[in-house]
Amino acid sequence: MSILFSRGRGAKTTKGYVAIFVCLVTRAVHIEVVSDLTTRAFLAAYSRFCARRGRPSIVYSDNATTFKGAAVELKRLFEKSSSFSRRIQAQLSEQGTKWSFIPPRAPHFGGLWEAAVRSFKHHFRRVIGETKLTFEELATLAARIEACLNSRPLRPLSSQPEDYAALTPGHFLVGSALLDYPEPFDEGEILSLTDRWRLLHGLRDSFWRRWRKEVLSQMQQRNKWTDVRRSLKPGDMVIMRDELCPPSTWPLARVEKVHLGADGLVRVATIRTSDSRFTRPVVKLIKLPTDLDLKSDSRPEVETS
Repeated sequence: MSILFSRGRGAKTTKGYVAIFVCLVTRAVHIEVVSDLTTRAFLAAYSRFCARRGRPSIVYSDNATTFKGAAVELKRLFEKSSSFSRRIQAQLSEQGTKWSFIPPRAPHFGGLWEAAVRSFKHHFRRVIGETKLTFEELATLAARIEACLNSRPLRPLSSQPEDYAALTPGHFLVGSALLDYPEPFDEGEILSLTDRWRLLHGLRDSFWRRWRKEVLSQMQQRNKWTDVRRSLKPGDMVIMRDELCPPSTWPLARVEKVHLGADGLVRVATIRTSDSRFTRPVVKLIKLPTDLDLKSDSRPEVETS
């Protein structure tokens, strides 16, 4: 991407890069803007990451042969035998951190961070387009997008019916949900190129709108209707589909009562939030998985004769 040296007519641009760190345990995401592909720039980004998130015991990264669509510089830098890799590994080893490469030609070994890179890159490129930002503006936008990514609800925080909080990657980072300060959200807002803060606000909202739809679709997708699936029950925590939901906010509710259709299946549910009560069709509700759901999904199937 292109980064402006300064604002104003005739300002020169330079190449900029984004480094994405992903926790393999909590799936939390950390985004750093990097000015170039030098060892010093990488160590600076890694130092900022450690200062805010803590020092990792081991760092995994792609092998050079997996950078199919990346720049030639990346392939050269991430070769095991390159001076870049040797200097970085020496620096990390002094801090007690091991740098491990995945096998060559095996990008599926890095599926966790590839998914995070895709979540950021796929929507970020479509949101930014040809817009040129300064380093400060890009770092601000990246940090606010990071808050959106780390706000994704994983499961209910407790099984108590009066608890409406969900566990998010932000809980593992700061001990609570990462909530950006409230701002008005307008889905049809027109981006302004003259008001830079309004521009950043609109770009963040555009990313949130695209990424949130993708997350909700993945959580609710069902390719075939041949298997019997568990219906909603009273006490289940659900996410309500709300197109006007502000960034980093997920409307959570508990199922209070279910309503059966003519076929005996749950079609409508009465849900309760901390201050309201609604009636919604089940297609507008997404159930958060619990520990029991995850255990049943991971249980191996037993063949019977």
